[in-house]
Amino acid sequence: MKKILLILSLHRNSQESVDEAIKLAKERDAELLIFFVLDNEYAESMVHKLADEGWIGGKPSEEFHLALLKEYKIQSEERIRETKERAQAKGIKVRSITKSGILLDETLSLATIEEPDVIVISRRKRSNLSRFIFGSLAKALKQHVNCEVKVIDAE
Repeated sequence: MKKILLILSLHRNSQESVDEAIKLAKERDAELLIFFVLDNEYAESMVHKLADEGWIGGKPSEEFHLALLKEYKIQSEERIRETKERAQAKGIKVRSITKSGILLDETLSLATIEEPDVIVISRRKRSNLSRFIFGSLAKALKQHVNCEVKVIDAE
């Protein structure tokens, strides 16, 4: 069966990318695979930013870090549920997978296993300098996967 792989994370979950993935799955009579990555690097950077800006004191406690990860997981489950319901209402077969790790690594691993026909991902607005310094997930995916990568620029 054909597969459309929708990549979601806390900061990559634009409504436009969800709409496009659902549209493609319907048009191609494909299964929609929703993949939410709980990006460990992002959660860790949030803790450091909050400490650096003085929102939390000194070295954050383990409980604080775990509470942040718990909230992150709750938000991911809600986003997955909403997306599943929308796709199922259109008669699309849907599966979801959630992983913790580094977004690129987890996505490449899943793409190797699932062999999707198309990967749909949103791209946040960033400067060219930022893309140069920190890299581009979309560009890396295009270089490493053997399928179409559809990049949706987030508003």
